[in-house]
Amino acid sequence: MNQKIIKHPEFLILSSENDRNLKSIADWLAYFKVNFFCINTHNDVVSIYNYNMQTEEMILLIDDKKDETIINLNKLKTVFIRNGELKFNVNKIPDTLLKQNSVKDYFYSYIQNLDEFLAYFFQKKYNIIGLWGLALINKLIVLEESKKCGFKIPHTYLKTNFNNLNSNENYISKTLAIPLEMETKTQKFLNYTARIENTSSSEEFMTSLIQKEIKKLFEIRVFVFLKKIYAMAIFSQMNEESAVDCRVYNTENPYLDEPYTIPDSLKTKIFQLMKSLKLNTGSFDFIYTEDDEYYFLEVNPIGQFGYLGAVCGIDLNKVIAQEIIKYEGH
Repeated sequence: MNQKIIKHPEFLILSSENDRNLKSIADWLAYFKVNFFCINTHNDVVSIYNYNMQTEEMILLIDDKKDETIINLNKLKTVFIRNGELKFNVNKIPDTLLKQNSVKDYFYSYIQNLDEFLAYFFQKKYNIIGLWGLALINKLIVLEESKKCGFKIPHTYLKTNFNNLNSNENYISKTLAIPLEMETKTQKFLNYTARIENTSSSEEFMTSLIQKEIKKLFEIRVFVFLKKIYAMAIFSQMNEESAVDCRVYNTENPYLDEPYTIPDSLKTKIFQLMKSLKLNTGSFDFIYTEDDEYYFLEVNPIGQFGYLGAVCGIDLNKVIAQEIIKYEGH
């Protein structure tokens, strides 16, 4: 192992290695001559190297398998969280111990306490953009909170069977968690939102999220970063493949999309929901119907925004870099 590198960043970014926007944001921060450091939450192993509770001075040790970097937080101002699930160092624990369930449970609890404390410490000391920990966003709670903010939502059910569903209506199923992605040598699987083909089936299944399908004119993707808001219309209903879920994209017959201006009334509800969920950035999905109604679908606190920026003719990576530098926590 090489000699430890010491850094005193003013800005810290937490993101995964497959974040398509991270490199461009980092390039802009470097262009603006900002002192920043990126933690790769998929690869880098984190330790609380030293913490003095009396002075509240903290030093982290980051191991990226090639170098060890000491991060002194005494100059840190802002933390931008694209993925807040850190990998803590368990290398000192013998593998034989980790094979025992009771020991594994103990160290899981141990690491969970460290993660919770870091989240508490960062939120107390620094300006935070984003959400710490992917588990903190719950689709069901989001839907409940969205109703309080005045959003229309599709008729929504949690069910273990298809009993009492109207056979004359179409229904869809959605994942309750982060989408599951699996790959083989020849195929890639992602559990997209899907239309339920046979609601007359008597089968029993795991508790699932079922919604009445809304007939749409188009979908709307809204990206919010602090107080800035951008939107595009997605005409996904033009193709059968993407009619239910716009992520199912046919490159040979692509759907159309274009910049979109959302009404002030919708902006007000979005910011109200963000306040309720303690978000200051996120990607929101809506349906616009033939009856001129907006239906809220979901919010993703780490949603991708690069394509939306391209559609709107805006380099959102540059905008984000500039906003990170200016942000003062209010």
